[in-house]
Amino acid sequence: MNILELCLSPGLGGLELYVYRSQQALANDNKVTAVVLEGGRLDTYYLSHSAIQPLYMNNGRNPLPLIRARKLAKIIDDNDIDVIHMHWGKDLPLAVFAKLLSSKKPSIIYTRQMMITRYKKDAYHRFLYRHVDLLLTITKNLEALCRQYISIEDGKIRTLYYGVKAPEKQLSEGEISDTRKEKDFQPDDFVVGLFGRLEDGKGQHLLIKAMAKANADNKTVKALIVGHEMTEGYRNTLEKLADDLGVSQQIYFNGFTDRPQELMQICDCVLLASYEETFGLVLPEAMRAGVAVIGSDAGGVPEIIEHQDTGLLFRPKDVDDLYRQIAYLFDNSDKKTMIADQGKLKADKMFNNEIHFDTLQRLFSETL
Repeated sequence: MNILELCLSPGLGGLELYVYRSQQALANDNKVTAVVLEGGRLDTYYLSHSAIQPLYMNNGRNPLPLIRARKLAKIIDDNDIDVIHMHWGKDLPLAVFAKLLSSKKPSIIYTRQMMITRYKKDAYHRFLYRHVDLLLTITKNLEALCRQYISIEDGKIRTLYYGVKAPEKQLSEGEISDTRKEKDFQPDDFVVGLFGRLEDGKGQHLLIKAMAKANADNKTVKALIVGHEMTEGYRNTLEKLADDLGVSQQIYFNGFTDRPQELMQICDCVLLASYEETFGLVLPEAMRAGVAVIGSDAGGVPEIIEHQDTGLLFRPKDVDDLYRQIAYLFDNSDKKTMIADQGKLKADKMFNNEIHFDTLQRLFSETL
C-alpha cells in the first residue's frame, strides 16, 4: 500500500509522536509519505531522529481549505496514495477535500486520540464524516463519546488501543542501583516516578502534597519528576510548593528524556496523576517495563488498570486517596511485585506495539 501520514499540528506530544511511530512501523511493508507542518516541532523531531524527509504544508484556518486541498490532492496523485492516515482533528476538512479533488480517491482513516466534548452533528460535520472510511479511537470510552457526539455509521468506528514498545534495555540490579545514585536516591528508598509535561493538569503538585502526608505518617517517599515545563517558571512553582511542605530534598527533577522506560525501572511505582487522560500512554510503558502503576480513575485509564490487579486507581485531584494508594504499595512489597507482574502480562498482550501496527495495517487493507 501507499500510505500518507497527515499531521499539521505545531506541537509535539503523544499524538504527533504517534505519527512518527506509524511511519516507522508501516514503512516496513508499505511506501509511507509524511506531510507535516514545516518548522513545527514534529518536523524538528523528524530531522533529528530520522533520515526520512517529510513533505510540507501550512495549517491554514479556513474551514473550506480548497487551495491547500488542491496541493494535497496533487501529493496524493503524485504518490499514488491508497490511504490517508490522519490524526489531528483540524486536518479533517483538508483531508476530505483533498480526497474529493484527487483522481486517486484514497480511503481516509482517522485515528482520533483527543477527547471530544461537544456535538458535531451539524450539516458540515456530517458531510466531513461521511467521507471518513474508518474512525479509530484509542479507548472504548472515547469510542462511546464519538458515537454520542458524531454522526458516523456503526461499521465505520472501532477502538484500537495504542501499542507501546518493550524497553530497549532491561536494567540489571547494578544498573538500577547506579542510576538511583545519580539521582540522589538510595537503594532502599521508595521512589514514585511521574513522567509528563510540567503543568497543572498533569498533577505533579498532587504528588508533592501526598509526599508531605507520607512524612506526617512517618513514611519517607521520594519522587522522580520527569518532563519539561509547558509554561516558563512552573517548575519554580512546584519547587516552592515542595519547599513549603518540607519535601524538597526528596524530589529529583529530571527534565525531558527520550528514554523514559529506563528511568521508570529505577522507580518502585509510576504515577499518572493527570486530572483526565484520553489514554495515558505512560501507564502501559511502565507496565511493559515491569513497574507497578497508579493512575487517576478517569478517562481511558480504567481500561488500562484493574484496581489492585494490574495497578491502583485513585480519585482524580484527591490527594488523600492518592496517598492511600502510594502507602498501600509502600507497606506491601509483595503486593507491589504482584501488581507489577500482572500489569506486565496485560500490557505485553493488550498494548503490544507490533500487534498494534499489524492490526492497523490489516484495517487499512480492509478499507480498500
